[in-house]
Amino acid sequence: MGAEEVGVAVVGAGPSGLIAAREAASRGAEVVVFEEHKDVGFPVHCAGLLSVSGLSEIGIPVDGKYVQNKVRGALFFSPSGLSFTIEKKDYIACVVNRHLLDMFLAEQASNSGALIKLNSKVKLVKRYNEGWILKFSDNSEIRAKLLIDAEGALPRVLSMTGLKPLETKKLLRGFQVDLEGVDINPDYVEVHLSKGIAPGLFAWVIPLDNKTARVGLACKDFNLRERLFKFIEKRFGKTVGDKLRILRFYSGLVITCGPIKRTYGDNLLVVGDSAGQVKPITGGGVIFGGICATVAGRIASEFIRKDGDEGNILRRYEDEWRAKIGNEIRVSLLIRRALDKLSDRSMDKIFSAIINEEIYKDLSEIGDMDFYGTTFMKILKRRKILRILPETLKAILFY
Repeated sequence: MGAEEVGVAVVGAGPSGLIAAREAASRGAEVVVFEEHKDVGFPVHCAGLLSVSGLSEIGIPVDGKYVQNKVRGALFFSPSGLSFTIEKKDYIACVVNRHLLDMFLAEQASNSGALIKLNSKVKLVKRYNEGWILKFSDNSEIRAKLLIDAEGALPRVLSMTGLKPLETKKLLRGFQVDLEGVDINPDYVEVHLSKGIAPGLFAWVIPLDNKTARVGLACKDFNLRERLFKFIEKRFGKTVGDKLRILRFYSGLVITCGPIKRTYGDNLLVVGDSAGQVKPITGGGVIFGGICATVAGRIASEFIRKDGDEGNILRRYEDEWRAKIGNEIRVSLLIRRALDKLSDRSMDKIFSAIINEEIYKDLSEIGDMDFYGTTFMKILKRRKILRILPETLKAILFY
């Protein structure tokens, strides 16, 4: 008896894989999603702060049971404690429970016609004339006309396809806790920038309500737990156990290095964290990955419908997703590179300029939390701010 044959095989039941499956199946493609874990949405790696506009674009309602809180602004803190606020009148972001969100996306995909198989770890993939053979831990195998890799930040399958994955050494490590007993404003997230706290990124406080927050950081250092607990003590004036109770821990890898060189191949598409489709300034990947996954799902269905890559259909996937977010990623990578090189003293100077020149008002007016790079360029055109930028930042961005 020959191996089972499917149209589209999606490896990974995270948001990008499930959205790609939803879009392809809703257009008539036969789609099977293979997830190595026994449950969708575990383990949780994400901070779960997602823009209202981004959620709408990728087909996720902002009133689902997965929404834990809504925020309308952010407080930014410099190494020395300078701060400014960016805010809107209406809510701009949702704090989500990623397990429940992924479960919702799985339901969407299933209702669209996709089959989701749990406890199905792909052990090996190899090409054959009409697609891919996927072999599993139980020695079973299936054949797929099209393979969509949506494994996440450390894809194993991708390295078997001939495409080059992200370099592990370029990934940051993140660690966060849900912390009970804090006293915070539930309408605002906090971003703390300091090489002393989190070299390579920042620390965050994301309110779940006025007494509970998701507190974390990501950086290049390995000693994340110690760094996080020191930050918690500094931010809240008390240690864990001193009226602060940890409800749960999360950890994961954070991508800030940009996408892989090529995200398609023979009968192959790569989406989400596997492709590096992540915001370089913040490391957030759900929205960008979801945007790319909607394109991937549509292209996948067309590929199956036309029974092959006539006119290089799969190449269009890369062209289309880069047209949507490629420029933002390019600009944001320059900004990320600059931020990585700035000293804490230079960061304080930038904060002083933003406060003294009231640039935070522009950020509140035209800022977009999914397109920080584009926002920076708009403000650059609106104001003559080059004179107030540190020389390091100017040198990296403009010369």
